[in-house]
Amino acid sequence: MLDAGKTISAPASSRPEEELSALPIWAVTLGIFALLTFGLTAVPSIICGHLALARTRSTDPGSLAKSVALAGLVIGYAGAALFGTWIAVLSRHLFQ
Repeated sequence: MLDAGKTISAPASSRPEEELSALPIWAVTLGIFALLTFGLTAVPSIICGHLALARTRSTDPGSLAKSVALAGLVIGYAGAALFGTWIAVLSRHLFQ
């Protein structure tokens, strides 16, 4: 039976809660938009990803901000590759 005077504590986490800044979130968001718009927002995603990685350079390697920034950077580069492919295909069909 539960005692009314006893409190129930949450299990202790090994890592404290980390606040995520806006720059890694922008990198991922713009990267996803780059995939949806055939790479139109790929360059801003890459810029935000590199800036976010530079700002989180001094943190531990497993931090959430660094992981999100790296994911945004990878998605941004994939969007840039998609944009290059789109331009190549479009120019091939327009200038035949």
